Amino acid sequence: MRQLTGMLATLVVALGVWACLPFSTSYITSPPIAGVYRAETGEALSGVLLAISIAAGDSLCASPARLTATDSAGAFSFPATEGHDAVIVLGPSQDRFFGYSFCARVSSTMRFVFEEHTEVSPTASFSRTPVSLTCVESRTPNTPAVACTKQS
Repeated sequence: MRQLTGMLATLVVALGVWACLPFSTSYITSPPIAGVYRAETGEALSGVLLAISIAAGDSLCASPARLTATDSAGAFSFPATEGHDAVIVLGPSQDRFFGYSFCARVSSTMRFVFEEHTEVSPTASFSRTPVSLTCVESRTPNTPAVACTKQS
């Protein structure tokens, strides 16, 4: 019995030490994004500054992770953004939650136009499957400055 108690104590200590060891992990904080940006008339808008922010609460993209501008056809694309952490596991599971904000410069002001979030789970991350957006800039009073829709 004493030998079994000693083995159990050793196992508990070993698991406790292992659970606190740091390890490196990588994850996708925003998927690849591509799309088109047009005026409500259907005209392609070129040179529009667009941004992706992965910082929590940065809905106006004040600290963007990526910037790009639309081309002459109104097209844009962003590669996926990745994060890397040295994680210390303190228990059997750690829930993760990621999200990104998509912003467009309209009348010299960055404006929030789209967002997406992962589910809360220990393995939360965006996939590498590209997201396709269609964004329409409006000049009509009392309407959102830009509306972006995700294509399925």
